[in-house]
Amino acid sequence: MNHDKNNKGLGMSSSKANPIDKVSVYVAAGLVSGAGALLLNVLPLLFGALAEKFGLGENQLGNLALAMNLGFGLLGLASLLWVRRVSWRLIAALSSLLVIAMVLYVVSEPTFESLFVIMALAGAGTGALYALAMTIFGDSAQPERAFGFKLGLETVPGATLLVLLPVAVMPVWGFHGMLLTIALAMLLTGIAPLLWVPARSARVVEASRASGQASAARRPIVWLSLVASLVFLTGIMAVWAFLELIGKKTGLSGDTIGAVLAVGFIINAGGGFMASSIGLKAGRFVPLAVIILAQLAGLVLLAQFGSFATYVIGAVLFLFSINFVLAYTFGIMAEFDVSGKLVALGALCLSAGAAFGPAISGLLIEQFGYTAAFIFSGACSVLALIAYGAAVLRSQQLLRREQDAGGLVLSRL
Repeated sequence: MNHDKNNKGLGMSSSKANPIDKVSVYVAAGLVSGAGALLLNVLPLLFGALAEKFGLGENQLGNLALAMNLGFGLLGLASLLWVRRVSWRLIAALSSLLVIAMVLYVVSEPTFESLFVIMALAGAGTGALYALAMTIFGDSAQPERAFGFKLGLETVPGATLLVLLPVAVMPVWGFHGMLLTIALAMLLTGIAPLLWVPARSARVVEASRASGQASAARRPIVWLSLVASLVFLTGIMAVWAFLELIGKKTGLSGDTIGAVLAVGFIINAGGGFMASSIGLKAGRFVPLAVIILAQLAGLVLLAQFGSFATYVIGAVLFLFSINFVLAYTFGIMAEFDVSGKLVALGALCLSAGAAFGPAISGLLIEQFGYTAAFIFSGACSVLALIAYGAAVLRSQQLLRREQDAGGLVLSRL
């Protein structure tokens, strides 16, 4: 399935400079997106510290994760109502302040019931930030490149904290130092860059000019890409949640596994930047298919439980694919979302995948072993590729119909 580069003009006009497609906006909005993903990215360290500080068990930690993901997903869904009506800078500032307030409130050592509410509200704040970033980058005239950059840059704050917290912060300042560092990171990524984030979208005017028929023709492409994103993330989270345990089954120490995952996290960012650099030079479908095949090879290597080398190579191939694939699924979604609203549902895909993937995988592991979890993850990737391929095919058909219609109009003039 080769993508016609003329398709680039569908859904957004590129006749004038796009205010989103500036390096300063990319960097600023990418940091805001990093703020939205920050708690999810440092969750293993945060939950480990909470378990030690408050004596929480696995079931209680699972409930806290559920609360955070519910808050994240519900605010991502609710953003459809206000993300195009309220100042983007105001949304980012208020959402960041909510997360900072909730993180700092943990310093007071609240009860578990209060922690549950705190995690739900913190998740809501990060969900609003992530939905906002999805909307901002969705306004790009080159969405695949924009989302590749976004997904790459948003990983950097989390990866930085994963290195700094256990090495430089917690040994010296302990639990409270960790919370203060997370709050400071939210301030630097969610609020400090806002001067370079546009206050509002320029796409609303363009979307209002689109006919209802044109919008209806594009909508199936958007929903197919959303399905592809959700299914892919579910499969990813099904394995990501157990990567540490998989490493231990290979015979590796906790320190070694932590180092591998930290490097893998950085490689994950590289996948997003590579997708940004490739863009549509090789079409839409071929790059994604190649990366999905590489990811499947990584799953096979992880399933061997054989050695340090197979674990490292498998983890690298697996983690590299995440941001690369999402850059393309989110990209086609943004390009054909005439209203500019549905792209914000990418935040809901993330929270739903994080909620359902580990739950399904855990059940499969208990019943059938780790092999079943790898098969499930691989099947999700294949299904996501099929849904994405259907979206690409439909976009090509739509382009041809519009070109034929345009030619027919010209012939009558």
